[in-house]
Amino acid sequence: MSEQNNSRRISLRGAIALGVGSMVGAGIFALMGEAAAKAGSAVWLSFLVAGIIALLTGHSFAQLGVRYPSRGGVVEYLVKAYGPGLFSGGCSILFYIAQLIGMAMISLAFGKFTAKLLGLGDVNLLLWERILGSTLIVGLAALNLIGAKFVSAAQRLVVLANLAVLALFTVGLSMHAEVARLAVDTWPAATPILGSLGLTFFAFTGFAVVSNAAGDMDKPARDLPRAMYSTIAIVLLLYVALALAVTATVDGPELTTSGATLLAVVARHNFGEMGFHALLISAILATVTCLNGGFFGVTSITYTLAENGQLPSRFGQKIGMSYRGLTISALLALLMVNFLTLTTVASLGSATSLLVYSLVNFGAWRLLKGSGWHRIAILLSIVACLLAIAVWAFDTYQTSPGSFAIFLSFLVIAFVAEGLLQRYRGRRILAQEHWERS
Repeated sequence: MSEQNNSRRISLRGAIALGVGSMVGAGIFALMGEAAAKAGSAVWLSFLVAGIIALLTGHSFAQLGVRYPSRGGVVEYLVKAYGPGLFSGGCSILFYIAQLIGMAMISLAFGKFTAKLLGLGDVNLLLWERILGSTLIVGLAALNLIGAKFVSAAQRLVVLANLAVLALFTVGLSMHAEVARLAVDTWPAATPILGSLGLTFFAFTGFAVVSNAAGDMDKPARDLPRAMYSTIAIVLLLYVALALAVTATVDGPELTTSGATLLAVVARHNFGEMGFHALLISAILATVTCLNGGFFGVTSITYTLAENGQLPSRFGQKIGMSYRGLTISALLALLMVNFLTLTTVASLGSATSLLVYSLVNFGAWRLLKGSGWHRIAILLSIVACLLAIAVWAFDTYQTSPGSFAIFLSFLVIAFVAEGLLQRYRGRRILAQEHWERS
């Protein structure tokens, strides 16, 4: 991406807006209800724990980004930590798959909210979710290819507007809150609460896109950590406050059965039809900005993978105002949108992201020397991610063996694809040469 000029430079505020926009989308609007179905009135606790894991992991990302400022983000860190070859290549492709899953989830959430807003949710809801979600992917991909400046310009305004809406919604709900609904004796058992981490953590995974912006920052050593910590802290406070407010205003059965439309249902009960439609519009705008941030991240990832020799070189070929990796990624995301469900993609995305983040955290332990708080934080991030993966695997294997099988198949696909590229296209030699030059 050396062709890119100063118009692509990203400020501290721009990086925070990109990160928040990539996180506050399908995550909070769609997954709040899905997570509440498992965690019940303790869903706020699940978001809190997931946010702490994100903060710890974000510390590793920020420190690695300062040392290795690159648009490749995770991909760059994996190659630096483990060297070029099958392992880092397979893990990089797995992370790419996780990004595709995230794009699919965001698109399905957009389809669900738009169908509800248009009154299409009573009949063939899943069909409409897929049609509308597919339309969003195609539309945003086209806008990115032609380089529509208003998309980036509007993103920051939409992010700020959505934050304002959610903040006002949280404050408004708190006026109807009944603290008794938050009592510990209303919580379910520990296992489903921990099992919900697989969903709540996915609501935070957009923070990785901030590290992709390091190569576009004028002063990454100063601005990247600030952007990373600020982004996660803002979203963590918002998620926990909103989860507390929702839990304190909804009866148990409704909390656990409303699914992805929980926030909109709560808005209708407390603020009438105007509140219902306002939340749906906010959710739709959030998913649009979230997916646009996803396109930025996935294009950076595929370019770096192609440059390192871990994906075919065509992924790095210029097309319009972007790269061919964007169009290929859009097509792959379309396949997921039309063959998987919202809950499934959220669970799979969380698991694959947690696995790769664990490897990034361990890579940070190997690459970043020193002592004190930085070292302790990296160690805690490794332990937290591994425990979260173990909990997800245990819960998913029991409650959704099909999703667990798909997860294993993605692992196989990632490493088989990397192995084939190395064997038949000489990609490992290219990666080695690039790595030595870097």
